[in-house]
Amino acid sequence: NCYFTAKSGEKKAVIMGCYGFGLSRAMGAIVEIHYDKNGILWPKEVAPFDLHLIEIRAESSRVKKATEKVYQTLQKAGFEILYDDRAQKTAGEKFADADLIGIPLRIVISRKTLAKDSVEIKKRSEEKVKLVKITKLPQFLISNF
Repeated sequence: NCYFTAKSGEKKAVIMGCYGFGLSRAMGAIVEIHYDKNGILWPKEVAPFDLHLIEIRAESSRVKKATEKVYQTLQKAGFEILYDDRAQKTAGEKFADADLIGIPLRIVISRKTLAKDSVEIKKRSEEKVKLVKITKLPQFLISNF
């Protein structure tokens, strides 16, 4: 315990506060503002990743190869990517986890999207999804996000 003597001669306890604003407080403040019922909505400027790449039906070698190729292409284009290749999880579980984590942009590759030579793109902050041709994906992302 630490005390001081006031002008009145009374002995009083010293009260000290520290109000540093570190990274953990900043992240906490951002999450308090940017969230919905499904999880975090990271602003792209502070998100831990640019993209959340989800592979559906990972047991399919065609899906796995296509997803790995997209992953490498987007990495070379400078994107930071969270790659979900968990084979034991369902599509719904992966989508729920993606919403909870809150990466600004979700890219899904599945047999269905590959049948159209495309990927499915969804902004975390919106409900609509868009199909984009795999060959045009890097330029589309650079131009639109």
